[in-house]
Amino acid sequence: MKLIKTLNNLGLLDQTILPQNLTRTLLTSVVVILLSSGCSLLEISQQSEGVNQAGTISGHVDIESGSDAPVTILLFTKQEFAPKLERKYVLQGAGEFRFYAQEGTYYVAAFQDTNRDTLYQQTEPAVLHGGTDLFNAAPVVLQSSGHVELDRLVIKGPIANQTNRDNISFEIEQDHTGEIASLDDPRFSREIGSLGLWKPISFIDQVGIGLYMLSSSEAKRIPVIFIHGAGGTPLEFVELVNSLDSKRFEPWVLHYPSGLRLDIVSDYLVKSINQLETQYPFDNFYLIAHSMGGLVMRSTVKKYTESEHHPVIGLTMTINSPMDGMASAEFGARSSPIVIPSWRDIAQNSEFLRIIRDWPWPEEIPYHLVFSYQGGDSDDGVVDLESQIPLSLQAEATRLYGFNAGHATILTNPVFIQRFQNILNNSLL
Repeated sequence: MKLIKTLNNLGLLDQTILPQNLTRTLLTSVVVILLSSGCSLLEISQQSEGVNQAGTISGHVDIESGSDAPVTILLFTKQEFAPKLERKYVLQGAGEFRFYAQEGTYYVAAFQDTNRDTLYQQTEPAVLHGGTDLFNAAPVVLQSSGHVELDRLVIKGPIANQTNRDNISFEIEQDHTGEIASLDDPRFSREIGSLGLWKPISFIDQVGIGLYMLSSSEAKRIPVIFIHGAGGTPLEFVELVNSLDSKRFEPWVLHYPSGLRLDIVSDYLVKSINQLETQYPFDNFYLIAHSMGGLVMRSTVKKYTESEHHPVIGLTMTINSPMDGMASAEFGARSSPIVIPSWRDIAQNSEFLRIIRDWPWPEEIPYHLVFSYQGGDSDDGVVDLESQIPLSLQAEATRLYGFNAGHATILTNPVFIQRFQNILNNSLL
């Protein structure tokens, strides 16, 4: 019962997708999760520990090649006959990068994609960490939960004789950046959303993280990126997506395991935005986030604006987001027999919150702050008003909008949907 009580106090989690009978449904879903075949407290704990043991490899890329082409940074492991690509990170120019990875030995390279085809040609400017040959670069040894800061990588020009192939296609399994999908895709089911919260490693192995397009990209349309919250999926945004003017906007949806640390998610989103701008050039884009997704969004804007970039963030919106954290998550991180990694970031006074909260919002980026309450209550059934609209964010926001709706039902509220349409349409005036 102690576990059930603790998880009930953490109402932020499954309630982001369950509009009715929140407490009873949450308790039922927790019992089902813990008692269903293939899922146990031990398994959830092991997956959480696996996420916590991830380390980081970071560095900075400088450009002296004379080219202004985007940069792709690559993280390899060494196989018998060829390197295996584990991660990639895309920048629009010189800047910082960071990889999250498990303990192991890695190799790092970077190249400028001068023809924007996502392939590496030997004629393109490139650099390898600690070497000049693709198969004999200096190893980067990462310890469990460790951090390695690389010396600056300087791209000066092409590297000769690194491979016998004219070009190399770099692909990563289960990275769905730019893939076209529909909202009725089984990968967006509520069961998958729950999997991503409780078992994020299984989510990555079985489903994969992705920034999906819901239609083919068209040059004249503005990408609108939707970011779900804890336990959620892109399916929650179906009515907002359907409300978009398809001649002027194109919906993209971020689908991620919400049990991950939020820095990992925002790093992925920044990388994916840069990658898609390389493939489908666009001038600006919008970010729309619900619940915990608002924290991911703010972290993304911070990282994106701190690096060299080309597209402008034309509009942002947080909807019922715990921007000042959750006391229940802080309690759970301290007291629960299982601790989902993202709880540590949602917790009030967490290091993650301190960093994004102390960072000043850029005045040139419109920020629409949406909150709701239920009847005369001081919360939306999940998040307190004090956390949805802290004073510091009220000062930063372009405008505040309040609605009488629940934490999840706000996304289907007709009054809010009409206001959402008006905000986006008026942004083009």
